[in-house]
Amino acid sequence: MLKDNIKSVRNSIIAVGFRPNKNQITIIGSGFAVSNDGKILSAAHLYNHIEAKQRESLIGMVATKKEKSGLTFYTWLPLELVKKEDRNDIALFRIKDYKGTLLKPLKLGDSEKVEVGDDAYFIGFPYAAQLINDGFGITLISNKTIISNIKQDGINPSHPRNWFIVDTISNPGNSGSPLIKMETNEVIGIMTISFRTKSRVQPELDIREPMHIAGAKPINLSKSLL
Repeated sequence: MLKDNIKSVRNSIIAVGFRPNKNQITIIGSGFAVSNDGKILSAAHLYNHIEAKQRESLIGMVATKKEKSGLTFYTWLPLELVKKEDRNDIALFRIKDYKGTLLKPLKLGDSEKVEVGDDAYFIGFPYAAQLINDGFGITLISNKTIISNIKQDGINPSHPRNWFIVDTISNPGNSGSPLIKMETNEVIGIMTISFRTKSRVQPELDIREPMHIAGAKPINLSKSLL
């Protein structure tokens, strides 16, 4: 079941990056298609954490062709911000030249119906540039998990759900990946945060030890943007 779910969504996932110069690409995260006209949901901090001049060169790595052997071809296309909501760390982008790509909108679920213990997975492009440089090529990574905890906003009087905590490692580049409920194959959240501690093995280096805890924003928080 899971392998079929992954096959059905993988062409809808993009890598998000920018061009520091004509000969270089920096990959900062992931995103996923939510419409038939190139709209992409992702995490707002990907946009907020780069300089203004870098925002002008935003690009998305999109699947454009898939052979019967399973070999998938990708291309970089211009990416523009449509709007964002910083409070919930959610952003809506658009691939400008979406025609000719394999992008198909993922089905959005109801995050109010999610329960602790539900099986889920997220899929994106963690460490994408490093894997390419190490000779592995473009590598889409899937992570299986469960919903470990559901947090509610303690400030908003209506106390909406504002975090799903999952029990697996989320690496740099996973921000913006869809969190998908395994039973329905619907998107229930957007991966936005990982928890990492200072390494005790190499304390003099900035090498972080990941914890098996990560956080996603419930997908219902994004629906006002859509």
